[in-house]
Amino acid sequence: MIDNRISKDYDYEIDDSLKEITDTTILLNFQKAIVSLYPHLIPIHAFAYDAWDDIVMPLFYEMVYKTFAFKYGIDINFKETHTYMFSLNSYKGIHHIECVPKCTTFKIYINEEWIEMDNKSLKENVFVFKSFGDGLHFLTGGIEIEDAYRVGFDLVEVDIVSTITGLPSKTSIFIDKEHVDFVFVAETYDTNIQN
Repeated sequence: MIDNRISKDYDYEIDDSLKEITDTTILLNFQKAIVSLYPHLIPIHAFAYDAWDDIVMPLFYEMVYKTFAFKYGIDINFKETHTYMFSLNSYKGIHHIECVPKCTTFKIYINEEWIEMDNKSLKENVFVFKSFGDGLHFLTGGIEIEDAYRVGFDLVEVDIVSTITGLPSKTSIFIDKEHVDFVFVAETYDTNIQN
């Protein structure tokens, strides 16, 4: 965890069994859950649009942020977290998740092509987690049933965000989930920034 909170209160129950589990494991557990769940949503037409949002957003909060709350002993309110799939105007003053590349060089998928990138090119920027996807299908916007059967969740959608300002410089970039580690970033919620 990266703890950027002003007040370092630990006022939430800690589950000691979670201490051995990494933030990456918590995120990949959620990824496996949506991989398992998604095929069951297609026959009932809950695989896109509002139905997908209504299912996956609270599921992400419960499976990821609530687990972080019990792991780190901090209270994490739903309204004080970065919502799954959304880009924000600023990532300061709200709990979110960073994606740290495991290697010095890696490939990102942007504008329908793979581009080689390295850690030096990030400079004073970080990858902030948005969602799991495949870079092709936009579930919130809706897709055809035939395409739904081809959806994969092996890529991580990220925004490139300034470490200084918290502002995103590029949005909706994809990187292979195996090429990053996930790190929970605890922030003191700032209504002035987030409203």
